[in-house]
Amino acid sequence: MSSKRSGMEWKNLNIFFGFLLIYAARISFGLTNPSDVAAINSLYAALGSPLLPGWIASGGDPCAEAWQGVQCNGSDIMSIVLNGANLGGQLGDNLGMFASIKAILEVSCCVLNGVKIWNIDGYFWDFSNNQIGGNIPSNLPVTMQNFFLSANQFSGSIPDSLSSLTMLTDMSLNNNNLSGEIPDAFQSLSGLINLDLSNNKLSGSLPPSMENLSSLTTLNIENNLFNGPIPEKMLSIPSFK
Repeated sequence: MSSKRSGMEWKNLNIFFGFLLIYAARISFGLTNPSDVAAINSLYAALGSPLLPGWIASGGDPCAEAWQGVQCNGSDIMSIVLNGANLGGQLGDNLGMFASIKAILEVSCCVLNGVKIWNIDGYFWDFSNNQIGGNIPSNLPVTMQNFFLSANQFSGSIPDSLSSLTMLTDMSLNNNNLSGEIPDAFQSLSGLINLDLSNNKLSGSLPPSMENLSSLTTLNIENNLFNGPIPEKMLSIPSFK
């Protein structure tokens, strides 16, 4: 009887240690792609560590621990949707470290411009209507298609690295404190359809490469400090302010 009980105890001990090893491996290696973990840690710290349940500035496992607003596919963070977070701080310069992310949105509820967020198509980044300042990040995901930073407190110049966003179709940087000249970085952005740079402190003349924006239908540059001639091709844009 004693031998039988000892055998059972040994079996239970093996099961316990097995679960312990699995748990330890989960902690050691984590479920979330390490590049995504580094990117979201950096973003959280840059934003000033806002009150977002589960989020931390170092380490953690966003996918396994279900951080607020984080949606994953396997080990990859695919989207971050934050409702009414009223974000401040800055964006930092590590957004390009996200491996597969398709969307980061800060919205006041579940509908954005009449479109339910789960029906949004393409790579969608929207930090509009917050209190985020600092420079626009120079290291952005090259898969970005829609990029909205309007009505924040961004300052400094528009980065030259904009030229790497060859999939960009819509960009709104209006109502910030951006200054300096628009970079001559539009050579490869022929798919850009809508561009809003209004209500900033941008100066100088419009760069020659903006004539390459063959798909552009809406351009708003009003309420800036521009001078010099407007490239002739741009005068044919259907909606030009």
